[in-house]
Amino acid sequence: MKKSIAIYIILAGLSLIQCDEALTEDPPSFLVNENFYTNEADALSALNAVYSVLNTGGGFPAIWFMSLLENRAEYSNGRGSQIPISTYDVPLDNSNQNRAFNTYNDMYVGINRANAVLGNVPGIDMDGDLKAQYLAEARVLRAFFYSNLVKYWGGVPLRDTEFTNLDQIPQPRASVAETWEFIINDIAVALPDLAPSFPDGQSGRVTSWAARMLLADAYLNTENWADARDLADEVINNGPFSLIEVQEADDFLQIFGPEVITHDEDIWSAHYSATNGHNIPTFIHDRDLGYSVGGFRAWLPVENSILGNWDTNDLRQEFNIYRFRVIEGDTIFVNQQTPVLFRKYRDPDATDSNNARNNIPFFRLAEAYLIYAEAANEANGGPDALALERLNMIRRRGYGFDLNSISPEDYPAGLSASEFKERVLNERAYEFVLEMKRWNDLLRTGTAREAVEATGKAWSDVSLLFPLPINEINNNPALSPSNQNPGY
Repeated sequence: MKKSIAIYIILAGLSLIQCDEALTEDPPSFLVNENFYTNEADALSALNAVYSVLNTGGGFPAIWFMSLLENRAEYSNGRGSQIPISTYDVPLDNSNQNRAFNTYNDMYVGINRANAVLGNVPGIDMDGDLKAQYLAEARVLRAFFYSNLVKYWGGVPLRDTEFTNLDQIPQPRASVAETWEFIINDIAVALPDLAPSFPDGQSGRVTSWAARMLLADAYLNTENWADARDLADEVINNGPFSLIEVQEADDFLQIFGPEVITHDEDIWSAHYSATNGHNIPTFIHDRDLGYSVGGFRAWLPVENSILGNWDTNDLRQEFNIYRFRVIEGDTIFVNQQTPVLFRKYRDPDATDSNNARNNIPFFRLAEAYLIYAEAANEANGGPDALALERLNMIRRRGYGFDLNSISPEDYPAGLSASEFKERVLNERAYEFVLEMKRWNDLLRTGTAREAVEATGKAWSDVSLLFPLPINEINNNPALSPSNQNPGY
């Protein structure tokens, strides 16, 4: 059921005070901010409520947000009710519009909870450095939610205070440029107060390195090439991360395996567990192939997309897509109706079909290498030696070669700026299958239509943005139907 913006934001604000533990109400009839934000534990509980939006297996980032992004990318077709996501010449149908609306609402729940932290935690008597860190984390989380909104919905209403009464409903739609400016400012303000790392068991929290990657991504999307290049370089040179080397395809399970908590390449990811998981394996696998508890093959690789040109010697190809698997010596082929499936996320030992444990990456070190390569190429009007080397390091890893030695699969020197950019985007497609990167890559580089039409599908610009929720427009007096995205 659709929720008005007033109702869902107010409920979001109230729900954060119930996040970690039951509290005794004073007065008994109602728990208000003045009674909740009293100590350090309350501050952490409020911050954890913001993080909890990243672990809602049925919403953001999994399953429906990922479904919208991955089946919008030209390399995946939605099946069943998700077919319209992969249809580009007409608006989304009602079911998928509602999925887009719910995802949008989820992100505003996160934004409002972050605003609650930023508005209330400053008044708590607690350690000053820790307080500053919590506020910085909330600010980066708010920027993260807004960055996803602006990428896929365009400019949106910018809300920077906790929603506590109906008088706050009116808020005009900001421009795309204004939204990115807000995001970049939030991250810049937060950076000095963020921790560089967290103890074991807290690896899903925002660090200063995660913030740098989010800022580099913002600069990539706004074509601020030099700053994107320099931030990526800082992460590569000074961050406590290293690329995981592989010799065979399943070595990538060191990154994506269901029992992996964190790894040397993990900069920031959404974390899941046996009791708070997601159902991505159910969406991508067949129940008879042994990679998931259930399976209904809802996201299907498109063979005449970029995936069709994928060298089978690239270990990432074997890890990410498959036609069969050998089980106890028997070759079991994928369903004839859908002969090739995605393989990346798998958890056959999950407690049930809704509780796969695989973490979902937001940023891995590999992306810093590829951001550096792309941004340096754009900033310099062509690739320099370091940009080429960093691109080739990711390619070498994909083929199982030594990262620091010339390989037979290296891209050659002498590529033009446009040729090099194409190679970077190809490597991003191969490296980040089902990591919610491809659709934004096509949008921000203006190549979405070209990629879609290359698969034989018809295109309309209605596919460039998801629709704003109807109730956002109906209930926000500062908006009118003319503010809706084109085609809806």
